[in-house]
Amino acid sequence: MKKSRTLVAALVFAGLLGTACLFSPDPNNGTSVGFYSPVDSAWKVIYNFQLAYETKNFDEYQKCLHDEFEFILLEQDWGDYNGDGVIDESWGKDLEELYTQRMFQSDNADVIELILTGTNESPYYGDTTGATVQMMRSFELKVYYYEDGTQKGVRAQGQALFLVKPGPNGDYQIWQWTDLSEV
Repeated sequence: MKKSRTLVAALVFAGLLGTACLFSPDPNNGTSVGFYSPVDSAWKVIYNFQLAYETKNFDEYQKCLHDEFEFILLEQDWGDYNGDGVIDESWGKDLEELYTQRMFQSDNADVIELILTGTNESPYYGDTTGATVQMMRSFELKVYYYEDGTQKGVRAQGQALFLVKPGPNGDYQIWQWTDLSEV
């Protein structure tokens, strides 16, 4: 049961994070929300990532992921996600986008709320160019829908480490996302 909840949380959050702000724009109130462009600092990609989740904007979400993106799973979540018969410890951009697109389009995702807290930002010493920034964030993700007037859904929370670096066009993108949640 614990592994299933962790797996569901990882899949729901895949695809998952930034500033301590929470945005729940109501598309019916005429308020427009804006994504940063250019994404010339690390925190801006995390902000855009969070906003893409909450607005279920898949195009903006894709812009947040580096071509070499990798999501690193907790050991208890390792499994054969790509069907090649080999246990995966991580997945790449293709599976991340697939899982997130499914979540955004799901009938069980009327509302997505993502709260990211933390401002820690430091150089990633594994990059000798100094371009990569590591950012630790606490997250709380709620994905829910309404059935007969009752709110139903899933909630995930924990810690995530993001490595962000400029992509080919110079905008910062998430290169690596490590799930550090304790379940």
